[in-house]
Amino acid sequence: MRCMLIVFAIAAVSLSCAAPAKSQNEMLAHFFDYADTLRGIQIHNMMSLTIKFVQQVVDTVPLEQRGPGTAALQAYANKGKSLKQRGTTGEKYNYIYELQQVFEGLNSELSQSAPESQVIGMSLLGLLGVSTEFANENEKLHNKFVEGATQMKAMLSPTTIARESELLEAIDKYIASTDIQQHEALFMKVMSFKDRY
Repeated sequence: MRCMLIVFAIAAVSLSCAAPAKSQNEMLAHFFDYADTLRGIQIHNMMSLTIKFVQQVVDTVPLEQRGPGTAALQAYANKGKSLKQRGTTGEKYNYIYELQQVFEGLNSELSQSAPESQVIGMSLLGLLGVSTEFANENEKLHNKFVEGATQMKAMLSPTTIARESELLEAIDKYIASTDIQQHEALFMKVMSFKDRY
């Protein structure tokens, strides 16, 4: 039995060494899969932060003081929980960026004298913390992207580098960007090349 395992291991190693190198397009496709995975993780984490924050705001409003504002926030949290399980990446992304609009809508709906408005208003300070966490998630995505792009670019042939100059230029712009406000547009520019592979 032990001999059979050793023979199997040697055969597997031999096959992997004899396997042809991935084509340049396969490497690029793999890189885009990697970037998609990173993006999915980022959005999942941002959804979790958003849902947790909104649910905490709802939970801080005493039951007897809850009104239309609390109900709107609870509906938003519930929508997020559902999207987190079954939504597309685009739907999740849109949900995350609706957060500020939801709170702006509450300001126009709530009367300042309503007890729930005071509790919800105090919770708005927590949006700064959520923004900080979003920035951290963006930085994680950026760092992992840089790591993957560096490895991928090192494996490209000079011919592929010349052929894919537009893609590599977009990757380099995203890597070099220090303005977090530009990261989204630059990342999407890189991902716009995905369907070519």
